[in-house]
Amino acid sequence: MAKHKTAKSKAKGKVQKKRLTKPRGARKSTMTQKRKNAHKSEALKATFKKLSVIILVLLLSAWALGWFILSDGPARTSQWIAHQVISISEAIGFSVNNILVEGRNYTDSDALLAIVNVQKGDPVFSFVPLEAKKQIERIGWVKTAYVERRLPDTIYILLQERKPAALWMNDGVLSLVDNEGVVITRGGLEQFKDLMMVQGTGAPEKTAALVMLLDNAPELGAMIDHAVFVDKRRWDLILPGDKRIKLPEKNPGKAVAHITDRHKENQILSKESVVEIDARYEDRLIVRTKLGDVQDYKASVK
Repeated sequence: MAKHKTAKSKAKGKVQKKRLTKPRGARKSTMTQKRKNAHKSEALKATFKKLSVIILVLLLSAWALGWFILSDGPARTSQWIAHQVISISEAIGFSVNNILVEGRNYTDSDALLAIVNVQKGDPVFSFVPLEAKKQIERIGWVKTAYVERRLPDTIYILLQERKPAALWMNDGVLSLVDNEGVVITRGGLEQFKDLMMVQGTGAPEKTAALVMLLDNAPELGAMIDHAVFVDKRRWDLILPGDKRIKLPEKNPGKAVAHITDRHKENQILSKESVVEIDARYEDRLIVRTKLGDVQDYKASVK
């Protein structure tokens, strides 16, 4: 009887154990889920590490960039690169061998060479054309300059010089001016002694128009000793012997035509007795002589 109970109780315990034990499929599902959870956790940790590294790299890069900029790094780096390029270019034959200048008639060659400031054999890339151009255009004779490197070994300069128009006497100082009224130089004026001399404040700016006016009346132009710009408005033309021609502010060309026509008729410009011709009136010339006589010529231009 006891044996029967023991066997029965053992059988019952096995049944209970079987009931407590999960099915094999359920165990596999639970293990798989755990593995997935563990994998996700590891993936999150790896992602977090990567983000941390990226953020750290970005912060370090930002700090390095800030230090680079604040410590004048870009300038020093560019200078270093430029120095290396110049050194390499010089080593492979890019060095100055020629300086070619075109358009120079009056510009001082020594002044040009001083501005260019290179010697034969210097690295051609160490020469800065833009800086040379700015300096060259400060020379009085130079209106514009074009400067370039012509690789491998030439510096080329093309000049457009100012055209002398007249000599300007102002406060006892004689200057050479161009047709734009720009003072070219105050030295070496002997070679320009045949140019007309002008006087008066504001005369240089009006000289080009006067020269053009007299070019259209060559006979009168050849007689002019100098011209005076009066009250910043009009011209007086001075002939030898202090004979004065007063031109009007408006239509001076018409007045010159009156004078030349009257000169063709009775040579009023050549008469020694004539001291002044006033052409400021639209329809007549008033001629004064040494004896105090005044002749009023009615202008009749053909």
